[in-house]
Amino acid sequence: MPMDTTFAAQTLHCYPPAPALRGLVSHYWLSRDGGGDRHRVLPDGCVDLVLRLRDGDGAWQAFGTSTRPSDVPVEPGCVYFGIRFQPGQSRHFLPLPGRFLTDTAQPLARPADLSAERLAELIARPDPAFAVDRLLSRWLAGQPPQPRRLDGALALLSRAAPGVSVTALSARLNLSRRQLERDFLEWVGVPPKVFMGIRRSQQALALLSRPSPAAPLADIALAAGYTDQSHMTRELKRYLGVTPGAPRLPMHDVAFIQEQAGAPT
Repeated sequence: MPMDTTFAAQTLHCYPPAPALRGLVSHYWLSRDGGGDRHRVLPDGCVDLVLRLRDGDGAWQAFGTSTRPSDVPVEPGCVYFGIRFQPGQSRHFLPLPGRFLTDTAQPLARPADLSAERLAELIARPDPAFAVDRLLSRWLAGQPPQPRRLDGALALLSRAAPGVSVTALSARLNLSRRQLERDFLEWVGVPPKVFMGIRRSQQALALLSRPSPAAPLADIALAAGYTDQSHMTRELKRYLGVTPGAPRLPMHDVAFIQEQAGAPT
């Protein structure tokens, strides 16, 4: 079942991928009614592949891992379809490593052999996810995913407490801190310390956006892996552009926080 959410004038529909793809793809998203407003994008450690369609013409762009909130223009009359990859997993589908995409977007001609014209036909269907799953699976059959040590780090982070340190993570993986940082920069697009900060901020945002009665801020900070409430406030402001008491906090893109799924091994 798709998951829908509304930001400003834009209704976004989320679709989960097939179980075989969930280690690589977080979800698909679709907007059929872009109203010419702007969409708030929050850092989540992921790369998005986005197809923009207008009057039958399509163009692909890869949006890299972001380290700050940004507002992306939504053009009137355009349809947008996105594939959100799990952290570090866009490498199986895109020609550019994560480090070339951080905080930017790059046009792509035909990523993963995805034809814009064919995708335009598929996303016109009520539930496009099944068809897109088949196209991505076909691509992977000819380009089998190659595991990296990074995958072990990401899988461990998905299970570890939010407050785990880079030093502790590298020690548990028997990697030097320098090598771990190189791998994260190359394929995720940010250093592990930044990725962990984004992950904590996601967790805090989800906890802060729960319906009342809300937990005390100090308790939320500890649950999200912060050392204290002031640490949470600093990181929320840095990565999400808000403070814990922001009155519009629930309006942020909580529905698009990627699920922490195990990376492929």
